Amino acid sequence: MSLLLLTCVLFFHAVNVGAEPTHDCLGFKQFNSKDPYETNLNELMNYLMKETPPTGFGLGSKGEGQDTTHGLALCVGDISPINCMSCLTNATNEIRSLCPKSKGAVIWHSFCLLKYSDENFFGQIDMQIHSKIIDKENASDPISFSQKTTSFLMQLANNASVAPKMQVKSSMRVGESEVVGSIAACTRDLSSVDCAKCLRNSIAELPKCCAGKRAASVYSASCVTAYETF
Repeated sequence: MSLLLLTCVLFFHAVNVGAEPTHDCLGFKQFNSKDPYETNLNELMNYLMKETPPTGFGLGSKGEGQDTTHGLALCVGDISPINCMSCLTNATNEIRSLCPKSKGAVIWHSFCLLKYSDENFFGQIDMQIHSKIIDKENASDPISFSQKTTSFLMQLANNASVAPKMQVKSSMRVGESEVVGSIAACTRDLSSVDCAKCLRNSIAELPKCCAGKRAASVYSASCVTAYETF
């Protein structure tokens, strides 16, 4: 196996949307220590860490009435259940530290997503977009590279929206010695139409934030697209 192909394989095995976690404490609602909401949230986190790793996606609700908490988790890339659980464990610890009393929060940590809220958000697109330039270097031909990458990712978005797990990976050769490895994924509570909409909305941000960069990712709490050049 060539070094270039091996690098691409490793990228697809565990795509990283960014070296540092990105989080958001949702809204202004807070809970107090020993509130039923805190107990329900703890139960939900434990449930998601067990439910998600086998298939890469999990969602659920715990509690009743105003103390109900809803959450979902997603792992992207061909990562093992063990690595998925490890990522979610780290994400859970960090978001509970960063948003200790918030009734809603979301975090992207390495190759996993975790979101929870006192409001039922299942099936709704989260339009809050984040972007990261993973590699600050420009491609050899930034304009052409940006156009080709955006077009390639748009096709990937169409494929992901109808895939069984709403997640696809692919690669594109852009030169004699360069290959762009890409991934597009949605949380599986979305419809096919909304998955495509979420991904296209994210990809449309690439020319604004990361035009011509060799590696970048754009994501919300509903979908992620990432690419890297080898």
